[in-house]
Order: sequence, then structure tokens, then C-alpha cells
Amino acid sequence: MEFTLRYGHLVRRVAALSAELEQGGWGEAEARDSAGARNRAPPALAWEEAHHKAVSLYVSAPGIVNVMLNYKICVEHGLPLHPTVYYELKEAGRYRVEHGLPAVDKANRLYRLSIDMARSALRLEPGFQSRAEAFLAELPPEIMSFVYTGIRDAYTWRGSEPRLLEKLAQDLNTGFRPEIIIAAAHGSIMPALLLSEILGLPLYFIRFSMFKRNDEEPILTFSDKAWLYAFKDSRALLYDEDVAGGRTLSLFADRMGSLFGSFRTACSIRHAGSSIRPDYSARTWWD
Repeated sequence: MEFTLRYGHLVRRVAALSAELEQGGWGEAEARDSAGARNRAPPALAWEEAHHKAVSLYVSAPGIVNVMLNYKICVEHGLPLHPTVYYELKEAGRYRVEHGLPAVDKANRLYRLSIDMARSALRLEPGFQSRAEAFLAELPPEIMSFVYTGIRDAYTWRGSEPRLLEKLAQDLNTGFRPEIIIAAAHGSIMPALLLSEILGLPLYFIRFSMFKRNDEEPILTFSDKAWLYAFKDSRALLYDEDVAGGRTLSLFADRMGSLFGSFRTACSIRHAGSSIRPDYSARTWWD
């Protein structure tokens, strides 16, 4: 399931997969008889074909958010918009590109829209293809042509297991009952999209990738704080899909927790040797 696609092609691929699954009878919409029982015809897509398309959709949809998060960061921090390069934040002083406030406003709006777009695709929302084309029409050419690579990361994939996310959601619903999910990107994008759909909660990503992007702390901007201010009295779930040493989630909680009325930490997988114990974890194991 590893792949490389230009961003415009990626969004259209996600739209096509979502539409094919929805039209093939695998969406949530279903007819019911007068007694309220399910009354739907067998799906047009065979199980094997539908399973392959569903997995492809699940691993492709995070790319919609991934690229837009980096677009937002480049615009806010004065980095170039390059079709192939993910710039490190420490390079901002070298380039000092002035994108302007209208570009910053647009980048943040499209970033937030990308989260909603990815969630809509995963829930097989009818009419998603039209939304996808309208979304693409707003993008700068550099972003449309950006080359995105989806890499199979073993721990992210394990942490994205739907059964683990369902268990985590059940534990949260009987305990903390969060009102918003704040996830550490990029690794958490795939599972957090599904977790937010299971829980029916608002979702927001803050980039904090210590091992892949060399981030020293969460990249929290003024625009992030301004949008999150509406949740200042809310219960927030601070989520990372995989806790190995524990430093990422610990620093994430230290930086983000004060923005909310209360918070809890959570992960899909906690390694037994981790130095911290998140408030919620779906599975603990040695590996």
C-alpha cells in the first residue's frame, strides 16, 4: 500500500474510491422496513473488491490532511512552496518568504477544510467528488503538483487498527467523554480521522514529529490558538497513535493541555517499556 502521487491526483483518487464504495452499497445509508429492521439489497461490490478499495481509501485519505498541514506551516513560517520538498522549520530564517496575511488566512481555512474532506471521504459521503473538485480549484499550483509519498510505517499501521480505535472509543465514552480531539501529526492522522468519526467529535492536528520531521516541540501557531480558543472550556483528548518512549506525547500534553478546560492523553498502542502511561490506551505490548 505504499504509493507516490501528485496531490491533485491523490485527492481525486480518494474521491473515486469513496464514490465507488458508496455507490457499491457499502455506505451507511440503508433502507428500513416498517418495523425498523434493515432492508437493503446485497452490496453490488464483492467483498474482496470492496475490502481492497476500503483499505486503499483508509491509507490514502490521510494524505489530504498531511500536505495541507505542511502548506499551512510553510505559509505561516515564511517557507517556500515547493512541489517535492518538506522543509524543516529551522530553515525559515534562511528563506523568509513573505506570503502575506491573505495567504495565511487561506492556508488555515483550506487546512481545516482538508480535515473535514478526509473525514467525509471515509464516511462515504454522497457527492464527495463534487466537493473534491471545488477544493482542488482553490489550491495554488505548487500544492496541486506536490508529490506526496505514502509510506507503510509499521507502528502507525498497528496503531490505526480499527478494532483498537473502537475499543479506545468505548473506553473514552464510558470515562472522560472528550469534546474535541487534538492529535500529534503526522503519524496520528490516519487513526485520528477514524477515531473522530467513531466518537463524532471535532478534530484538529498540530504538527509534532520528533523522529521524522525533527520537531523539537509542537508547532503551535497563533492561528491554531485562535481557532482552538472556542474550546478553552472543553474536555480535550490529546492523542498520539503510538507511545514508545513517551517523550512525544508528554511534551505534547505539556504544550497543549493549558489551552483547554481539562484534558486526558490517549494512544492506540503503548509499549510496555514506555516512561509514561497515557490516561487511555487500547493495547499495551512488548515489541
